[in-house]
Amino acid sequence: MENVCAVVVTYNRCELLKECLESLLNQSYSLSKIYVVNNNSTDQTKEILDDISQKEPAIVPIHLDENIGGAGGFYTGVKESLESQYDWIWIMDDDAEPDRKCLENLIKSVKDINGEVGFVAPVIINKHTNNIQNYHHKKVNKTLTKDRAIDLETINNNKYIEVNANAFVGPLISTRAVKKVGLPRKDFFIWLDDTEYTYRISRVMKSYLISDAVIYHKDSPTNGIDPKSFWKVCYGFRNRILWVNSSLKGLNKIASYTSLMGQYIKLLISILLRYKWKNNRYVCMKYLTLALLKGIKNTGGIFVTPQEYLCQIK
Repeated sequence: MENVCAVVVTYNRCELLKECLESLLNQSYSLSKIYVVNNNSTDQTKEILDDISQKEPAIVPIHLDENIGGAGGFYTGVKESLESQYDWIWIMDDDAEPDRKCLENLIKSVKDINGEVGFVAPVIINKHTNNIQNYHHKKVNKTLTKDRAIDLETINNNKYIEVNANAFVGPLISTRAVKKVGLPRKDFFIWLDDTEYTYRISRVMKSYLISDAVIYHKDSPTNGIDPKSFWKVCYGFRNRILWVNSSLKGLNKIASYTSLMGQYIKLLISILLRYKWKNNRYVCMKYLTLALLKGIKNTGGIFVTPQEYLCQIK
């Protein structure tokens, strides 16, 4: 029997966390441990986690003294798991709720697939709309500048679909893969750390989307980029450049920078011309440009906190 642990990263969403942990404890395939990385939450998360862990020994809280972002949280959780000798590490945010047979079906798929597997991922379905979030299951182009979603027809008509990147919403990652490629990048802080890490794994071991394994995602439906959430876009843009810097050379790197500069200019034009940016043009352009410069200088880590950014948004 495969020895599996889960890693959940949480911040200030204790009600969602409780639902996530309940679904993990009720899996038809039992987890050995559930590591919960508490990113210095300011609500009741610490007290709730400590209370639950007293009743459920499988749950192991990891309370951090500062918010190191989703990227830092996953780095911490995977590192802790790796030191404890599990066969597989199942990772997700606190807004995920796997179907009861999700882990069982993922484990079955590993046994059915020929060859060494880096990760297997469940199909992500939005809990509010019941729509498949296929944009979380990806193929990445050679210049690492564009992610192409696996189309819905492919998902609906195939049991195993090879992918080379996936969101951190339920991928089951082989410990052997982690030992080969290392840990997730904590210097990304937030956004794109999942794509970079799963892509890194798929370069050395084949990885798959498993269509009969389902995980529900409770993120709110969005209507594109808006000023309030634009700080995340800036981190994603900076992190894309860091990824290119660490992975590409020569003509591919030149092609990447050309594409990224095009994306930068396109975003600037959109901010300048579209009405919804009217009151926040300067702030958004400032942080997008800062993200570009941080990426070019290869500077990871935090360059603006959500609180600092939102204080400047009108």
